[in-house]
Amino acid sequence: MKISAEKTKIMTNGKESSKKERKFNGQILESIPKFKYLGSIISDEGSKPEMLSRIAILTNLNPSETIVTFSISSKIKLLRSLVMSIFLCACESWTLNADTERGTRAMEMRCYIRLLSISCKEHFINEEVR
Repeated sequence: MKISAEKTKIMTNGKESSKKERKFNGQILESIPKFKYLGSIISDEGSKPEMLSRIAILTNLNPSETIVTFSISSKIKLLRSLVMSIFLCACESWTLNADTERGTRAMEMRCYIRLLSISCKEHFINEEVR
């Protein structure tokens, strides 16, 4: 098996290790901060870029006109079974911190508010919306 030094890139974790030059067959390997692997973003920042990309994808979805005819309970079941399962797919490998947890809860509430057609001028606490 041959490894091409021109095509090989490396990603390191930590600030100290990223400053160090790595060589292979006399050529310096390029160090990158993130890459996409099997549809997920692997980053030295942790799980935040992956979560933000999923939020961006799911936020831009426009519900079709047929979903308007569904009852609220059916809409909530669809939200929990489809949208949240897509959003949380492979989340067990995410690095959980306060930002990630806050972002996950914000995504859930944004979906509920959009689903229930609640205006941004109306003020409800999260428990009332749930």
